[in-house]
Amino acid sequence: MKKPLLIIILFFIISCQNNFEKDVLNIVKSTEIPAVVMGKINKDGSMDFFSNGPSRWDRNDTIKEKNIFSIASMTKALGSVAALQLVEQGKITLDEPLDEYLPNMSSIKILTQDNKIIDPINSITLRHLLTHTAGFGYWFTSKQLSDWGNLKKEIGWTENYEPRLFESGTSYMYGTNIDWVGRLVEKISGMNLEDYLRKYVTGPLEMNSTWFNVPENLEDLIVTSSYRDKNTGKLVKNKYQKRNKRTSFNAGGGILSSPEDYGKFLVCMLNKGKYKGIRILKDETFELMNSPQLDEFKTTHRHVPVSNVDTKARGDKDNFFDSHDNWTLAWAYEENSISRPYGTAYWAGFFNTYFTIDFKNEFALVYMTQILPFNDIESYNLFTSFERLVYENLD
Repeated sequence: MKKPLLIIILFFIISCQNNFEKDVLNIVKSTEIPAVVMGKINKDGSMDFFSNGPSRWDRNDTIKEKNIFSIASMTKALGSVAALQLVEQGKITLDEPLDEYLPNMSSIKILTQDNKIIDPINSITLRHLLTHTAGFGYWFTSKQLSDWGNLKKEIGWTENYEPRLFESGTSYMYGTNIDWVGRLVEKISGMNLEDYLRKYVTGPLEMNSTWFNVPENLEDLIVTSSYRDKNTGKLVKNKYQKRNKRTSFNAGGGILSSPEDYGKFLVCMLNKGKYKGIRILKDETFELMNSPQLDEFKTTHRHVPVSNVDTKARGDKDNFFDSHDNWTLAWAYEENSISRPYGTAYWAGFFNTYFTIDFKNEFALVYMTQILPFNDIESYNLFTSFERLVYENLD
């Protein structure tokens, strides 16, 4: 009696898996996204990927989880891990002033909301940088920086850097904070960021397709990109171009990785800093890194209309630019979702790459395309459709 029952159970499991895969491919084909890889990553290290479209527009192949994408701001989580490793080792603390470590950063002046230039009073700490509360912005998070070329002439700005926009610790603004974290890691470790990550983060995790400068033997795995024409609404496919070699590195963005590689990082995070017996963070360090940090205010996203980022909301909840969530020392902290449990980690990259880490249900998701503008409605909606389909099919 046991054997027929086992066969029936196995048949049922396989049937459910096949139906889920069909459902995923159906939602992909209902969009005009030309090439995408989506994956469900489990705490035990198993991974299921779903792909559609070619790796490059002139190829007759199917893009796969081993293909390499520019992941932009998904680099930030790697940079945060690097910084927390140094905190764990006692080489830096979260709350000491960084004036002596990064004097060029500490001296950056502040541009007030009424365009007055003032000297900063508060020192910047590593905690400020990791939580995006140091006052730095991006052109797509600050109206002042979005038209900086003209504004700096109007106010007589002569410095060769962009200003901070508020005193450290007084507000949240997503910006170039983690670039400075990378410089701090380099300063303390005496290594460039590429070498540091390869030795202490991506190397130990066997993320062998994750580089600022992708080795020549992996070049063939890098995918092509596209952009949505703002006048016609149609996607335009770019011709593939090899990237120039980088000699400086930013922890805020610039790394290339594959869905499979980033999946290994997500497995490590699901296991609090451990992967295949290798530990890159202690349990208590991971818990610190993943703890919500914003008490007096939440994440604040200011809509700035620019051509290569669409910061408008997507529906009533679960839009990417959510001004009601919290922030940890590494990523956004969900407090407001209709699908994800409270405390789920999430963030994304400029070319419409996304991840979530659901610690309650012990899985993560990774989604990679190469499309501009960021937060493209078709791409983001496909990601959230995939995410909700996963939740609907949880055991």
